[in-house]
Amino acid sequence: MGRGVRLLMKIPAVRRVMVRLWNVEEAIAKQQATLEALELHRANVGDAIAKQQAALDTLEAHHEQLNAEHAEIESQVRAGHDKIDALIVQVNQLSADGEKLEARLAEVSQHLPPAHRMNLEATLHGQQLQLGALNSTISAQQMQLAALNDIVRQITAAAASVPPVTAAPGGNAATNAVQTSEPVALVAARIQAGQSVVRPYSFEQLLSRQVERFGPDLVLNIHVPKTGGHTVNALFRQMGFVPLSLDMNTNDFFGSFREDVWRKNYAAPSPRNPYLLTGHMRLDQPIFRRLWMQHVVLTVLRDPIERMISNYNFMLRRPANPWHDEVVKGGMSFVEFSARMLEAIGPQYSFFDDTGQGTFARTGTASAQQCFDNLLNKVSYYGLTDRFDEFAVTTGYVTGRARILALPPMNVTKETEDLGYPPKTDLTDQERDALTTALKDDIWFYQQAVKEYERRMRDPRLQAVMAQVLPLVKSSREMVSRVLTLDDPMDPGLRTFRPVR
Repeated sequence: MGRGVRLLMKIPAVRRVMVRLWNVEEAIAKQQATLEALELHRANVGDAIAKQQAALDTLEAHHEQLNAEHAEIESQVRAGHDKIDALIVQVNQLSADGEKLEARLAEVSQHLPPAHRMNLEATLHGQQLQLGALNSTISAQQMQLAALNDIVRQITAAAASVPPVTAAPGGNAATNAVQTSEPVALVAARIQAGQSVVRPYSFEQLLSRQVERFGPDLVLNIHVPKTGGHTVNALFRQMGFVPLSLDMNTNDFFGSFREDVWRKNYAAPSPRNPYLLTGHMRLDQPIFRRLWMQHVVLTVLRDPIERMISNYNFMLRRPANPWHDEVVKGGMSFVEFSARMLEAIGPQYSFFDDTGQGTFARTGTASAQQCFDNLLNKVSYYGLTDRFDEFAVTTGYVTGRARILALPPMNVTKETEDLGYPPKTDLTDQERDALTTALKDDIWFYQQAVKEYERRMRDPRLQAVMAQVLPLVKSSREMVSRVLTLDDPMDPGLRTFRPVR
């Protein structure tokens, strides 16, 4: 058989036919391979089209979500405008009522018995308190409205930045799907970043130096009245911080300073200008809901009974105080004054209540225990008035700033003009019992804070720093105090040197 095939292959015509047959078979094999490759490509294209459709569905859902959020926030903005308009009407009405009452009081005060005149004064004072509270509420509403407007702008810009998804003709659909899904994730991240509020540094983070390279550069001082807050402000000014004080009328920090400049400062990398936001604010102040940058929250606490005595003595030197006349004329006892103060301002622990409306007047309902929890978790660190040198050393250590020496003590009560009324220095047994009962929760809060303070001060790192620096701070303060008491040789009634405020 094989011999016959070889003979046939010697014939030219047969050999040509056989070669053509082999070429046909090879062409058929190549065609078959091409068909298999096309079938595989068709399957891949089908998968890519399915992924592209899923990506289109996802983007459509994101667009719908952004539109819904935009509509909801616009509704909130409109509602905010309506509330502010209503509050402004109330403020105008209260202002008019106040002016009428003042005119009436001036007209009839000379003809009324003292008791009736006091009632009129109390009514006028109540109107003024309401007016101040409404002004604070309006300010808070305006700040919230500004924040909502910022969010609306972010969502509008985010929606505009998402490009339409189209499959490129002849291109790889799977690649297109990956490229067009990325902007949605970035947009979501930007919106999330725009709405997030950063928690303050914890005490442990500060001690461990888990802070910016150049140290914290934004500090908020919760200045509880009569605890040494002015000395805190002086300490931070000496360390190079720019103080922005809370305006009690507008409930804002930016009356004389542009907020956009302040914001721009924190958009830049460190080192930046350090700022101290300080004032008689509570943890429900609106500023705490607007901080997107790392920051420190601090405060100084004082024994509640000593703080109330200091409030009383400050009132004796301030005729503008609502209860000054009643006290100095003998119509209001120290215990009654303390009750009025607690009713109007609240106890010390209430400054760490984050459930209120953000005004100086107490509006929150948190208990002493809840406020103590906030002190530990929402305040970076705190000091005690009667141990201020330790607070100064701790502040210098956690902020990395060494200018803590030669700090003159700031006592607003002593620096206020003495009107001749003897200050209160001691309490009777009856007064102490009554005040202890009225301040029961505040005393518990302070005692718990002192226990935690003692525990923190036992940290080996602080112990090592205190051992070396605290004697220097005390010696420096004593020398500065001596310098500030030197009589002016030209006028013995004045001091040679006066501290810069």
